[in-house]
Amino acid sequence: MPRAFRVTAGVAAVVLGALLSPAPAAGAEPAPAPAPVADDYFFITPPPTSQELGGQVDRQQELLDQQQKQLDAATAKANLALEAHQVATRSAEQAQRKAGEERARLVAAEAATVTAREQVASYAGSLYRTGGQERDFAVLSAVLEARTPQQLFGGLGLARRVGGNQGNAFVSLTEAEAEQEAAAERAAEADAAQKAAQKRAADAKRVADAVVAAQKDQVAARTEALLRTQAAAAAALAQEQKRASLLARAEVIARERSEAPSAAIDGAFVPRPNAACKGLPTEGYANGRIPEPALCALWGTRDQMLRADAAAAFNDMSKAYAQVFGAPICVGDSYRSFDEQVAVKAAKPGLAAAPGSSNHGWGLATDLCDGIQQFGSPSHRWMQDNSLLYGFFHPSWAQQGGSKPEPWHWEFAG
Repeated sequence: MPRAFRVTAGVAAVVLGALLSPAPAAGAEPAPAPAPVADDYFFITPPPTSQELGGQVDRQQELLDQQQKQLDAATAKANLALEAHQVATRSAEQAQRKAGEERARLVAAEAATVTAREQVASYAGSLYRTGGQERDFAVLSAVLEARTPQQLFGGLGLARRVGGNQGNAFVSLTEAEAEQEAAAERAAEADAAQKAAQKRAADAKRVADAVVAAQKDQVAARTEALLRTQAAAAAALAQEQKRASLLARAEVIARERSEAPSAAIDGAFVPRPNAACKGLPTEGYANGRIPEPALCALWGTRDQMLRADAAAAFNDMSKAYAQVFGAPICVGDSYRSFDEQVAVKAAKPGLAAAPGSSNHGWGLATDLCDGIQQFGSPSHRWMQDNSLLYGFFHPSWAQQGGSKPEPWHWEFAG
């Protein structure tokens, strides 16, 4: 056998041994990479036979298949947890707004009660100045000292029978006291509902954090096993060089896309806002009414934007994606203003959500393209395996077999 062939066979034995050896157990130290050796040492251990290599490949493939099943299960669970967290957070926000409204009504009712008592007191003063009857003074004194005038009068009937300005003052105070009591009850109920909703949101957040962390571990385990089948030391270096090359290529594509002519959504010829990206919070703004300083542009797109935190996470995810596919994530749609939602609903009545209800209007939803819009494609599979690491998930209704399958629709959990 010529020397050149012997060296090639020896290298193959070392590389295949590194590729096909089983992954270390959890918690175990990884085996060190083989150190460079002289050519003559390649033949200390004879290369494995074809049968041995085939058995190692089969065992490694079984491990990969098992880890993929575990990853699929973890991904499904994490998707549901993030979706539940998003729903619970939205419910808590609504409960907070409701509690604020009821507290404001209570303040107004208390002010009305104070005004009504002042009117009764004013009437008492006028009686004093004009020499009113002792019976009138006794009634007014009882009213002003009573905790609730309606208890004193047993309803409005007696107050109305008193008649005149005195009766009107009694009626106003009684009605004001009744409204204040009802407003206090509503405010207390709203506060209790807010606390319950916030607890549900916190519980959902803890569950989501736990299951996403578990899914992240599954991704890491699967990635580690997969890399062991694809790279030895030299191959790993080549892979990093490839990733750098793909990212550089993606940067060029990103610039081209960002400078391309703006294209409105199909059927929605409404000018889009300019993402000012000042980090402005979105609390208190209605769906589709988010101001420009709260919106940030998506890398490698034109006129596509999300809420600031969602955009930052998406851009990190897009750059990781670019190191595999050589291009940024293709975005067909993202934040939709209310006017855009109206236009899209008119153009696609059976597909678009009712204006003011779409998660696109919260700056949290994206519609993706360039293969991601197809179930089972490599890019869609990458999103399934990696999007959760960046806080994005595929809603259950949009998944294959869901109530409204949309492989292109992905949302940020927040």
